Amino acid sequence: MMSKRIEPWYIRLQKVAVVLVSALFMFGTAPSYFVLWGSWRILSIFLSVRCYQLGDDFLYSLYQKLLLFFYEHVARIEIILYGDIEEVTKKKENVIFISNHQSTFDWLVADVLAVRQDSIGHIRYILKDVLKWVPLYGFYFCQHNCIYVKRGKKFKLEQAEKQLHKLVKHDIPFWMVLFPEGTRYNPLNQSVIECSQEFAKKHDLPVLQHLLTPRLRGLQLTLRRLRANTDAIYDVTVAFSNTKDLTTKQRLVAPGLVEFLKCNWKLHIHVTRIDIKDVPETDEALGDWLIERYKQKDKMMERFYSDDEAVSETLADARKYCPLRLSQTLPVFLFWCLFNLPLLMTHYGRAFYWQASLFSTIVGWILVVLFAT
Repeated sequence: MMSKRIEPWYIRLQKVAVVLVSALFMFGTAPSYFVLWGSWRILSIFLSVRCYQLGDDFLYSLYQKLLLFFYEHVARIEIILYGDIEEVTKKKENVIFISNHQSTFDWLVADVLAVRQDSIGHIRYILKDVLKWVPLYGFYFCQHNCIYVKRGKKFKLEQAEKQLHKLVKHDIPFWMVLFPEGTRYNPLNQSVIECSQEFAKKHDLPVLQHLLTPRLRGLQLTLRRLRANTDAIYDVTVAFSNTKDLTTKQRLVAPGLVEFLKCNWKLHIHVTRIDIKDVPETDEALGDWLIERYKQKDKMMERFYSDDEAVSETLADARKYCPLRLSQTLPVFLFWCLFNLPLLMTHYGRAFYWQASLFSTIVGWILVVLFAT
């Protein structure tokens, strides 16, 4: 829970230094990543789609493990796991990953779990369409077989189905991540919460207190195209420690990507593994199933934010601490240090770095306009 305390100046300075160095290294490596990925894209022109994708997934895993190095080993996030963790981590499988959504850090939660299954390179996302304009990342996510979606009539169903079919056609491994709520739950944004609750009442659905009402469309689309190649759905519930004010008893805004670099956060993740054969196939039954899953999530969040100290800040009774081995991320960090060094430590390297950044951004936007709008 949240309590007020004044930290010594040197602790605050240390946290600022960690945030600055970590953020600069992670985001500063993005242009380097695009140099590496662009080289592989050119070299793989005459290779099969599956062969290219395996190489792309490997490169993607190198970047994502770099992020986990900073979050898990530098910022020292404490990760507390609940639920079917042993089943999730014992073997690789194709997964549809559904989760509650309250923070920009939610995107990294899939990394946290996938790296423990050795599947981190296979992560794909269902993303808001506006994110395709993010410099560098927006175009790349499209190449990595992520799906951009719009709400309402602007949504291009055929284009999304074509991208999903590509995964099936070429037998490409996947963790397809989607957030059925569609937007983040922010306790300060009461208009969104009230709108969600009104939608639930209008459609005779249960009114959730700690989550937004889930929408079915994204899950419907994903299952329609990927069910035959999917092993399981991972129903993931995420909560963050120190997000309740002890004085007012009010829930606080969840920390984002930058806040998590300030050290010593606790991340709670509950996973329920649901075999794909147990997931309803008809739209009506699937809708009821999704609502029931979110009712269970809401109960877990109610427990987490309870005033009962015996259960508060836990998602279930049984929990597991599963720290990531440094050997899984340190070699990747050292690799990126060696790769970045000649780019940033010489005049010609720096010139190439900035030119590559600008060129990749402009070309990415052009290709987004041509193929993703």
